[in-house]
Amino acid sequence: MQVSKRTALPFLLTLAAAALTTGCDDAHDAVRASTPELSMDLALGDPSYYVNLGHELQANRKYDEATAAYRKAIVLDMENSEAYNGLGQVLVEQRRIAESVAAYRRAIEINPQNASAYTGLGNALADRRRNEEAIAAYRRSIEADPKQMMAYAGLGNVLSEQKKIPEAIASYQKALSASEQTEKAQAIAYTGLARALQTQGQSEEALRLYRKAADVSPDYTWAQIFLGHALASQNQFDQAIAAYQQVLNQPSERRGNLGNNHAIALNGLGSALQRQGKLKEAIVQYEKAIDTDLNYQAAQNNLKRAKQLLAQQAPKTTVSRS
Repeated sequence: MQVSKRTALPFLLTLAAAALTTGCDDAHDAVRASTPELSMDLALGDPSYYVNLGHELQANRKYDEATAAYRKAIVLDMENSEAYNGLGQVLVEQRRIAESVAAYRRAIEINPQNASAYTGLGNALADRRRNEEAIAAYRRSIEADPKQMMAYAGLGNVLSEQKKIPEAIASYQKALSASEQTEKAQAIAYTGLARALQTQGQSEEALRLYRKAADVSPDYTWAQIFLGHALASQNQFDQAIAAYQQVLNQPSERRGNLGNNHAIALNGLGSALQRQGKLKEAIVQYEKAIDTDLNYQAAQNNLKRAKQLLAQQAPKTTVSRS
């Protein structure tokens, strides 16, 4: 039986997708499901349509649908660097880091000047604490496009983690002076710069920058978390609690080196309540933090200590002897 070209094309493209990505980090996983429910008219589609659709879905946090859109674009055009770059971004959001690394590497292989893919690769590698590789990726991004604000911000984060504070501060400042800026990139840079300055004892300036980051991008919850920590350290508990509540009003998300934003906010909320002597209320928040992230050791330690303190406060009953 002869197979028509129209029927055979999607199947051949699927085979090509698997073949071309063999050898990348976990690439076979990234592309294994690259053609779910292929339709006949997909072979006649426009890959740029699916790339743009992926961007829109991604912006609305519809990550499964965005993944499918980018994969359809890849089936239609196996040399589409932007489709692989977008796929890498949504795979990170889904915590599929190894697959995202493979997608970013493929985007860069197709277009060695894809600065955004280098930045995404740096973020994914930093998530895995492969810091030296992440630094190299960020620097390649900046070489390809010196206006890459996110690359400077990401580089600052890794340098800060390595305790290279002056270099980190310089990188954050470059991010904030970049000619092309996004609100989220500004918030990341302000937050990173605030954390770096805080380690140098510049608490008031750090507070100002945390607030600026939160104002610039209200949905960047990490600015609110660190603002809450900074306020609590200065015994400004009501404001700290308000900052943590802002985090809990946003969707839950996890960042590799930081953890789950809701769990951290709940733990911070518990700590602020405990320092005000509200042990029972603090225990409730610690328990919620542990329910959110079962492996969150800080919350487990705080819960244990709060229960011990509460037990010490309980009135001791005396048994009368007749």
